[in-house]
Amino acid sequence: MNKQNEIFEDLFVLEMANNHWGKVERGLKIIEEFAQVVRFNNIKAAIKLQFRDVESFIHEDFKSMKDHRYIKKTMDTKMSREDFQILIDAIQNSGCIPMATPFDEASVDLSEHFDLPIIKIASSDLNDWPLIEKIASTRRPTIISTGGSTQKDLDDVVKFFKHRDIPLAINHCVAIYPSEDHERAKSN
Repeated sequence: MNKQNEIFEDLFVLEMANNHWGKVERGLKIIEEFAQVVRFNNIKAAIKLQFRDVESFIHEDFKSMKDHRYIKKTMDTKMSREDFQILIDAIQNSGCIPMATPFDEASVDLSEHFDLPIIKIASSDLNDWPLIEKIASTRRPTIISTGGSTQKDLDDVVKFFKHRDIPLAINHCVAIYPSEDHERAKSN
């Protein structure tokens, strides 16, 4: 493994995403529970948040739609910079690495503001070249998800980062999360 990719070596990424429900106290509880697992198992781990510029992410005409699952979830999980700073400080103090998935260019700026050492690109954004270019401009190690992507999408993004000599890791995942109860696989 080359020196630039050492940040990814033996790295576990713990997904907090929006499970904080927009509440700092809940986020701190999740971080503490993750940190206990990390310490018990003596592993290297990052805890991942999600950043969205909610004011521009959801069109003004749809922000009040309380009956739409994803719009409601996005609106309910909105946090201030100060709240995110509290969570990021807690992640660092727990011995973990803070990282985020920015879903828009303003959120890439937020990732830089917090000096996050790793940025993740959601599989749904593997064709969002303005976002990918903005992320690449940070020169930060990046993880891409495969969930909703095609082989061509992955090849194009891998070549893009390789050509720029930016550390890149690939995270295999599915694209049905958060899944409904009836979508979960039945265990035998």
